[in-house]
Amino acid sequence: MHEIVLVNETHLPVPPHEAFGMFGRTGDAGWLFSARFEHARPGAAVGVDVPLPFAAPGGEATVRGTARIVEMRPCRRIVLEHETPWTGRITLTFTGEPGGTRVRTVTELGRGALDWMTGDPGRPAAESDPAGPCVALLTSMSGSAGLFGRAAANCAALAVEEINADGGVDGRPVRIEVVDDHTHAGTGLARLRALDRRCALAAVVGVHSSATFDAVSRYARASGLLYLYTAANEGSPVQDGTLFRLGESVTDQLAEAVPALMRESGGRSWYLIGNDYSWPRAVCARGRRIAEEQGGGVAGERLVRFGESSFDDVLADIEASGAELVLSSLVGWSSIDFERRLHAAGLRDRVRTLAPLLEESTREHLGAAGSGIWSCLPYYSALDTAENTAFLHRYRAAFGPWAPAPSALAESAYEGLHLFARAARAAGSTHGGDVSRALRGLAQSGPRGRVSVGEDGRLRQNMYLAEATATGFAIRAQVGSGTG
Repeated sequence: MHEIVLVNETHLPVPPHEAFGMFGRTGDAGWLFSARFEHARPGAAVGVDVPLPFAAPGGEATVRGTARIVEMRPCRRIVLEHETPWTGRITLTFTGEPGGTRVRTVTELGRGALDWMTGDPGRPAAESDPAGPCVALLTSMSGSAGLFGRAAANCAALAVEEINADGGVDGRPVRIEVVDDHTHAGTGLARLRALDRRCALAAVVGVHSSATFDAVSRYARASGLLYLYTAANEGSPVQDGTLFRLGESVTDQLAEAVPALMRESGGRSWYLIGNDYSWPRAVCARGRRIAEEQGGGVAGERLVRFGESSFDDVLADIEASGAELVLSSLVGWSSIDFERRLHAAGLRDRVRTLAPLLEESTREHLGAAGSGIWSCLPYYSALDTAENTAFLHRYRAAFGPWAPAPSALAESAYEGLHLFARAARAAGSTHGGDVSRALRGLAQSGPRGRVSVGEDGRLRQNMYLAEATATGFAIRAQVGSGTG
């Protein structure tokens, strides 16, 4: 049910076919959500800047989100479904009238949009069993890293559905509550604490930046809350009490990817670019070390703020440096804006990029501008295995053909929830300390293959080197890693 409906009408002094063609066109996009997409067709991912009816908690007048084209009637109608930061629908109709075209925009928003705008972290669903364990998915549904949030929420929901179909935990259904950190560490901490006070959380599965991890981990450690951080991370320490870093480490991602791209391209000179927080700093430091060990070097380095979208000076610096290779630890929209500009500047022809966190949701918004970028992650939707094929079938059956593709970040939420359920069943308890002890030595098979938690708390898993294409990823090789 949509609880907020916003209606706007605009007169454009052009005929309907021209007005229709203006949607998403560079230079004219500002008149309608600044829509950005590769091709106007059903299923296409769209970046949108949605005006808010009143200022958001951070004072924003607009929010950058994602949507998907689900219907197109040439010159008459376009329908988009919101993915992040909330779900909803935008319907555009184009009607010819004297002197031009009337464009009617109807924006329908659900309860989640109101909660997001008012800063309410959400509340448990009324139909949930209050006696069942509550697990939070702490992720980014908005902000610079908000691209992957909807797929992560979908994967978490699918995991909980499967867990409950298998009897839940201790005969009780598990429920999931999604917490949006807005790609902001302080917001993530405040919202998680509020939900924990309300629900007495059994665990947190974290799919977010290391900056949010640094903020939330202190609270989780002090309260004994089980915290499974499943996203890529710096890698140390792997486990601290009830805190587990189950995601791939920087060394896992770069140890073979950096030398492989140097061999493939013949390049030796790197430029390092990333957002300015702990994970990109670790990527830059480790990438520099590996490049030098391979006989290469670093021609330049730049760290920029979260959400940076202007890269003209960085591109000029890259061109002047003579760098042949770029190691990018930019996240979300910053990664998209940078790679689009690098491609538009014609630098892709002579500068190759390794972006270890480039995953499906980010690549989809790049389209052809992303072709040729390398990535190294433990999961891609393109994995050709029976387990992944079955997983994708269940995912599409649950969320429809236009749902965002699962990525390493999103699928890690699915794996993390199943690990929690297995450990809680083995422990006969949902207490953080009991589940932590049961996690060590646990193994399971899933979409990314067999994974296991070592006695040191480290997740053993395969890693894959892949190259982005205009439509997906081509997996180049399975590579070794410290967690393989």
